[in-house]
Amino acid sequence: WSNLLQKRRFKHLFAESDDVPNENDKLESKDVEDSTSDSEVADPFDVGEEVLVESASGKLLWDGEILAVAKSTDEKVTGYRVRYTEWSSRFDEWVEPKRVVEPNDNNILVQEELLNSMAKQKTSVPSALLIYQAVAFLDSPNRAKMFSPVLNYSKLLATSPSTTTEKRTLALLRCATLIIEAALPAGSVDSSANGPWNAQNSAYWRSMVVEAETPGCLMGCIILLENTLSSDWLRPNAEHLLSCLPRPWKAINDASVSSIALRLLVLDRGIKYGLSHDEDGEWRTWEDGDDSD
Repeated sequence: WSNLLQKRRFKHLFAESDDVPNENDKLESKDVEDSTSDSEVADPFDVGEEVLVESASGKLLWDGEILAVAKSTDEKVTGYRVRYTEWSSRFDEWVEPKRVVEPNDNNILVQEELLNSMAKQKTSVPSALLIYQAVAFLDSPNRAKMFSPVLNYSKLLATSPSTTTEKRTLALLRCATLIIEAALPAGSVDSSANGPWNAQNSAYWRSMVVEAETPGCLMGCIILLENTLSSDWLRPNAEHLLSCLPRPWKAINDASVSSIALRLLVLDRGIKYGLSHDEDGEWRTWEDGDDSD
């Protein structure tokens, strides 16, 4: 398919080739002719030259190398065949000249800005979850998560048009659960090598949250987090409110999106996110208020 599409796009290069399908004769070449005018704006690139290639969506610039140059009968550049740096040769492709730019300082800066913007978009917290206090502490120092990878919340929230409202809400609650865990201060859970919240166990717990397809499964993950959390990092009123909620077995059996939302809100409001232990084992707060009380 790749070769066929390339031949369709640059059919004038394969006009004399016997293996070009006859249907190519019916294709219009207007878009090829229109693109040739762009090649006159800048000097053409040579084979072997390193370049930056704009992605098909126009949202990123990829490092690449020129493998071949396609020219029309009047020597105008109509396309470049590029190989992307550190990518397999099976991803080599022909691109329009307007998508290929010089890797000068300005374009490299643009490349970094586009990449940072894309990364921020993927890891940014959905607006519906900004009500949780944990959001403000995701990038704070002394977090229990240490070097755990940043989750792609956009991917976690991806649903099909036929997805029910309950499923969409459950996806939001999964993200909220992961955000609360990611914002937990160091010391609030035992993350030592032999502790219940070590790197392996916490990673497995996150995978359980991501794969929780029913309210009961997600509620079980939340209760597990509650039981692991040290009471020193809970405000007294939160402990009281959590004790008033249904017992774990009943909470799991009768779980619904509304009961999960309530439990998460109580837990989020009750955690002292700004309280942590420094390297000397002393209490330290990272916010103004009474978190150290």
